[in-house]
Amino acid sequence: MKKLLFSLTTYSAIATIQLALMSPVHASTENRAQNKNVTSNEYRYDKPFVAAESLLPKTSGALTSEETISQSVDDVEADQQSLAKAEKHQQHLAVSKSSSDIVVSSINEFWIYESWVTLEQDIDYDGYHSTFSIEFDADTIFTRAPVYAVLYLGKNDVYESIHVSSEFYIYSEDSTDTFTIESTLVSGYPPGEYDILLELYDADTEMLVAYTDAYDDSALAYLPLESENNEYVVEDTVVIVEEHGGAWSLLPLCLLGGIVLVRRTVRRRHC
Repeated sequence: MKKLLFSLTTYSAIATIQLALMSPVHASTENRAQNKNVTSNEYRYDKPFVAAESLLPKTSGALTSEETISQSVDDVEADQQSLAKAEKHQQHLAVSKSSSDIVVSSINEFWIYESWVTLEQDIDYDGYHSTFSIEFDADTIFTRAPVYAVLYLGKNDVYESIHVSSEFYIYSEDSTDTFTIESTLVSGYPPGEYDILLELYDADTEMLVAYTDAYDDSALAYLPLESENNEYVVEDTVVIVEEHGGAWSLLPLCLLGGIVLVRRTVRRRHC
């Protein structure tokens, strides 16, 4: 009887192993944290902006009409762009801050009069955009002043800078000297509602002189954004391992073998 039980146990164990091998195997994918990556372009007067190699200090003196026209259109050669000037303000990049951290050093000398946000590129039509642009009109009490901007993106009053602009001139309260930053979120931004913070710095003193955020301008609040890598639907791959014929025939053989053993044992007892 012990041999019978041992044989049945052995057959059951083998059958269980075979059935386990027949179970589908699903490939698992790890959701790794992605680095945030953003690309930006700058525009002014409806054309790509080219930074000048050097900018004159701000002035409150009157400019001649020829100087005003020349400066207002930023008529400089492309080869005048300086790498040192472009890297000058990179300490602002990837800096995180909240609204409570903002301290403006200038009082009524600079201000951001108005800003406009345009949402672009929604490849999968889910309502979240991977490209947006902000156009802003900055004004000053000076006739001419060199400035640069820092663009932030964030949630829940916590912002992270994504672009530091080139230096450019603003002219008193001229409404035609607007500046545009177009940014594409390449990776690292899941679908969500994001807020914009825009800071303006005096290029002469490196001091923060003006800013605007979601509290000042509702157009900068709750923007439906996502990075480009979330614009595409990615389906998980499922790998199924199947075994035919022998795997399924083993279980009936085990049962048949058990029946034969039981019959032999019963015959021996009768003999």
